[in-house]
Amino acid sequence: MANTQLNISLSTDLKQQLQKAVEITQKNEQQLIVEALEKHLAELTKPQNCYDLALKLGVIGVAENFPSDLSTNPDYFTRFGNFL
Repeated sequence: MANTQLNISLSTDLKQQLQKAVEITQKNEQQLIVEALEKHLAELTKPQNCYDLALKLGVIGVAENFPSDLSTNPDYFTRFGNFL
């Protein structure tokens, strides 16, 4: 596969973080950037189930001001599922 050159601008802070990572990993900037981009793109295209999406959105466990045993106490299930 042929390589393509890409020029990017980095903030001073991001450049400093990249330089620290270069020192820690003993890899060059290009290697770190390509690895980070590959990891990010793989994560974006990874299929997710409904549970993973709900977890990512933070909608699991968001009920407030309800009894702590709401999901386990049978007293709360009276007429549960009845629509009449």
